[in-house]
Amino acid sequence: MDDDDMRNADLADMLAMDAPEYSEKLAAHATVLQSQMEEVAEEIRELIASQPPVALLGYLLGQTHIALMYGASDTEELPRLNSQTLQQHQLALEYAHAVWSSEPSLPTENTHFNEDEAAKLLDAFERLSKATMLYCMASSAASRDPERPSLADMQFHAKSSWSLIRGHRYQVLEEEFFRYALRPHDDALRSAYGMDSRQIAASIQGIADRMRAGFSEAADGMMQRFDQVNALVDKTGDDLETVMKALAAAEDTFMSSTADLMKDMLFGGTSNLSRHTGMTQPLLEDLCFLPGENAEFFGDGPFRGTPMRTLPARIKPGVKLGDEFYAPEPQFVRDAAYRAIQRGVCARLPSYRDVWLKRQGEIAEEAFPVIFSQQLSDAVLHSSVHYRDVESGNWAETDLLVAVEDCLLVVEAKAGTMPMHSPATNFKAHERAIQDLVVKAYRQCRRFIEYLNSAAEVPIYRLADGVYTEIGRLKRADYRAILPIGLTIEAFTPFSAAAKELPEVIPILGNFPFVSMSVDDLFVLNRFLPTVGHLLHYLKVRQAVAGIPSAKLFDEVDHLGAYISHNRIDMDIREAIAEADLMTLDAFCEVVDRYFEGPDWEAKPVPSQSIPATLERVLAALDALKPTGWLAMDNALRDLGADARDRISNLISDLEPTLREITQRRFMMNTDEPLQVWLCRTGHPPDPTEFRFGAQAACLSLDACQIRVLTLFYDRPGTISQLSCAVISAPSPLQNDFGSIREKADWLKEKVRNL
Repeated sequence: MDDDDMRNADLADMLAMDAPEYSEKLAAHATVLQSQMEEVAEEIRELIASQPPVALLGYLLGQTHIALMYGASDTEELPRLNSQTLQQHQLALEYAHAVWSSEPSLPTENTHFNEDEAAKLLDAFERLSKATMLYCMASSAASRDPERPSLADMQFHAKSSWSLIRGHRYQVLEEEFFRYALRPHDDALRSAYGMDSRQIAASIQGIADRMRAGFSEAADGMMQRFDQVNALVDKTGDDLETVMKALAAAEDTFMSSTADLMKDMLFGGTSNLSRHTGMTQPLLEDLCFLPGENAEFFGDGPFRGTPMRTLPARIKPGVKLGDEFYAPEPQFVRDAAYRAIQRGVCARLPSYRDVWLKRQGEIAEEAFPVIFSQQLSDAVLHSSVHYRDVESGNWAETDLLVAVEDCLLVVEAKAGTMPMHSPATNFKAHERAIQDLVVKAYRQCRRFIEYLNSAAEVPIYRLADGVYTEIGRLKRADYRAILPIGLTIEAFTPFSAAAKELPEVIPILGNFPFVSMSVDDLFVLNRFLPTVGHLLHYLKVRQAVAGIPSAKLFDEVDHLGAYISHNRIDMDIREAIAEADLMTLDAFCEVVDRYFEGPDWEAKPVPSQSIPATLERVLAALDALKPTGWLAMDNALRDLGADARDRISNLISDLEPTLREITQRRFMMNTDEPLQVWLCRTGHPPDPTEFRFGAQAACLSLDACQIRVLTLFYDRPGTISQLSCAVISAPSPLQNDFGSIREKADWLKEKVRNL
């Protein structure tokens, strides 16, 4: 065992002990690991800086594509590579961008490319990744503070998320995001760049598509040309050299297009912004560093050149190599391009800065109703709502209220103006930036919900021309569910998913956990949650998980994947966490990732929970007809586990045909939320007294305080023409017919026992 292995073994022992007296040793170990990171980073800088940039970019992209080919395989011949290996390839591209952005003098492309030296990079990145993660562990554990028990966990999550760089972003959705985010700035964009939001969004989608599929398309194109040349050799009988000369002379585009395909395959051409986008020169300049323009990343000081500093690709995703512009690493295009465009526009049009910030805030505030326009088509929306703060009596504002039946969404949007600092170099500034995006939204949500809870009925106002005008009144008792949501334009999903770790972010009024999201999360959710019932049930589960501080999911896509795979993942977590102090859950994102893979992703069915066809038909009828109480019933049905879903679906399917002979049928289910279902022929509703009597007897038989009753009306078997939803409470012993209800309940219990 070498010295590093011995130190790492000691670190593992100290972390396992979780003892305060080890803080100094952990801090010392973190210092050693920091030095290791800096040494490896300098080794990487030298390896990258010695190679011709475009040739190295082609090599790294080629290695990445080979890794992805392995990653898509799962056979003995081509075993699946783990995500850590793929992350190292991605880190290599990020560091190539960093070095080229930091080095003023780069080798010319005539410089010999040394593949042996380039191959050393992946080993170096493996060592860098390992040292970085160990540093995150040691330095975070050393920060333990009795006054803030969660501080060490918060620091580790922040540092490790920072070093991993990203949550889940899907390149196929780039255009959708940028068209939305840049739309309010069209006039300024045309003035600064000669392009509007649609053109810029299409260009960014174009390079994203090129980086995603360009390598395989170029390979296919080269094979077609080989076939074309071989066919001509066979047809003419000439040798290969003669045929190639003839093609070059006869068709100007053959050689040039073949050269372009070779560039895409071997020389990083798929990342070439100059060739594969319609971006104008000013836009390219604002999105790309010149060689040596970034002086901070490899500048003197702690964490020089390590992932604990701010990678240049976080600031500008591209770099100029020779006469052309490249974006080596695709994941940063969305994350960095939006802010790079903002900085560029405001630098070129200084008077537009305040207008940008104002309009940026507006699109964040509008995101929920705009992106979920289909799901929220029947919702009551109130934007820029004013009210009197309960504590101070001063006027306060909340950005958006969305009322759907008995659910209320309280949405606070934060656009963000501060740069995100590294949690390693300045944790307080990093935490402050998160607080600006998360805690401020949380406080505003809490303030409004406390106002709503302050009286049986509260007025809400709109401010116009300095006058507050009442626009409605809200009753807390009208809402079964209240969802406080913080929304930001920033793509910071790993940090937003961890918002609950901030000490102040506790469930509002003890009942309503706060949920933090990014606008780019909404575009993904919109595809997977097509109805308002889907959306609000997901948000209910998401809120429930947010109320479990010791359960960690990496980002919003992990939350979505967990919902699709497990439905009530919050209940599974609560059962499991009874035997553990902390749970970290990952890999749930795979079901979402797989959907977006491949060129035909839009033609594939969207992954969804397994719901039997008959129950799906009932849910669709609830969504279409929307009787009073429908959303609570929809929620209760979606809460059912797989066995209960099958049972209710089978019972409905079995009873529907019998309505030809019998006008009414009913059954009950002893689920977490007891349920009774009536099936009736249209025109034959249940007698009100029998309806109430049967539901109350079911309550007593199940020892429940209330029961939900769903009534389905059929014109013909299988076709639901009408529904009604009700909640019936258990009978009072003072009721005149309580004895008869009790007898019926005892009969029901006996019947269940005899089944």
